[in-house]
Amino acid sequence: MPRHTLVRILGALALAMLLASCASTRPLTGQPPVAYVAKDDGGLFARHAPVFVPQHHYKTYNKIGRPSGRYDAQGREQIYVDPAVPVMYAQQQTFQTSKGNYTNLIYRVHFQGVPYFHLTAGKNSGLFVIITLNQKEEPVLVTTVHTCGCYLAVIPTRYLPDDAYPQGWDFAQPQSIYGETLPARLDYPASSGADQRPVVLLRDATHRVMDVKIGAQDNTYNIIPTPIEPMAVLKKLPLDSHTMTSFYETQGFRKGYVKGAIKPFEVLLMSWWALDPHIGSDKELGDSRETGTVFYTSLKPWNRTASDMWEFARFLEFWGWRL
Repeated sequence: MPRHTLVRILGALALAMLLASCASTRPLTGQPPVAYVAKDDGGLFARHAPVFVPQHHYKTYNKIGRPSGRYDAQGREQIYVDPAVPVMYAQQQTFQTSKGNYTNLIYRVHFQGVPYFHLTAGKNSGLFVIITLNQKEEPVLVTTVHTCGCYLAVIPTRYLPDDAYPQGWDFAQPQSIYGETLPARLDYPASSGADQRPVVLLRDATHRVMDVKIGAQDNTYNIIPTPIEPMAVLKKLPLDSHTMTSFYETQGFRKGYVKGAIKPFEVLLMSWWALDPHIGSDKELGDSRETGTVFYTSLKPWNRTASDMWEFARFLEFWGWRL
């Protein structure tokens, strides 16, 4: 088969899968949607935690779960996400720019996986939501991205000064993020209380962020109280009563990647031009010198360091933000 024909076929497959990933399915009626809401322990994480509202929650792969480990019948380690036990994982990060000091509240959730035949099909998929606070503890940015680094969206709030926006930002037009439409700005109420927080609506199967809004905990949703645990717990998953393991590979060429999180369609259709044999694989967020992998958010190989989300000040500058 001529090379140009193969490229066209692969391109058509990728487009078809992307469109399928963005497609909606018929919602259930008669029941309020399910919302995962952080249990309120009075702490900073609970106060700002996003609310997750998955589309078609009755489907097992749309449920937020707990990354878990066990041995199979042959005594081999298995890493999976248990949909019966929802958990949010969180960590705090500070960074500094020429304009001030900021705090990131980083929230991570995981699902059993994305079903076939979506482009992002694979096991143990996840999502980050990062709330960036200014020195007054006001949320100035809400950043969403899958734990593979794809489908990045940075949404400013009313607390972000106008001179911190990327040049040419259109406040009147929503953002288009690979087929999804997200707000250009989130308007927290002027008297925002503890019950006002980002509500993140997730699309069926792909878990794409299909909307973000500011809302309160009320009768709109069927609430599932969800504990918040430290991100470090993911490196100490119990296999049995006396053995622990990490959610991430700790050595070898896949160090820093979530165990079992291989995306075959993305590898087939994208790895050869993105120059990344692990493309689409979910990974740890942290200092690349320690994790072993760069959490890049731009597919262009020459932008990997500049778009690394762990180095948040540099990451924001790369994407045009001027905090």
